[in-house]
Amino acid sequence: MRRIFLIAVLAVAFAPLANAREKDPPADFDGLFIGLNTGYGFGASGDWCTCSFLPSVADVTEGEGGIFVGGELGYGVRLGPIVLEVAARASHADIAFAEVCAAGVPCSGETSWLAEAQISAGFVVLDNILIAGSWGYGAADVEAQTGPYTTSAVHDGTVLAARIEQAMSENWRMGVEYRHYDMQGTNDTPAGDVDIDWQTEAVSLAIHYELN
Repeated sequence: MRRIFLIAVLAVAFAPLANAREKDPPADFDGLFIGLNTGYGFGASGDWCTCSFLPSVADVTEGEGGIFVGGELGYGVRLGPIVLEVAARASHADIAFAEVCAAGVPCSGETSWLAEAQISAGFVVLDNILIAGSWGYGAADVEAQTGPYTTSAVHDGTVLAARIEQAMSENWRMGVEYRHYDMQGTNDTPAGDVDIDWQTEAVSLAIHYELN
């Protein structure tokens, strides 16, 4: 008897929310949107090249990773089930992508911010789930230690991503994204220029709100 009474109470309590959801159509993946995203970079690694005091190519092991959090602004066009988007993202980052070079020489790098611009294409299934792939350009401020020297420089490169996103009521969307960063840059030291190539995988949670 108590169980039946509890079910009845819950049904009455949540009935207004269910009605509101029916009245408020879900986001339609179309128009201007803003968003927040946070995630973790992992599997980071790098190559230190053309160093005057290192071998010509010094592979870096024991990548660390780290967190990032940022904001996003974008615009989407929906053509039936097809969705095309352009977006820009800026994030505070704390991703360390290496620890030590070959022969035990100290080599490490860490990002302090990331800026990205991307284009995406995807399709909608079940009328409320977006599956999309993205290609983008990224830039990051990197503080790198190479031997006894610590320097800062802007590194840039490509960003590839795959995303699945659920449309919610009242223009909200929530999704999960996987990204691959392939970045390069040159850090100047008193001993000469150090060209650094580094890669990082990342998983992020994104929340978007459509302004249309």
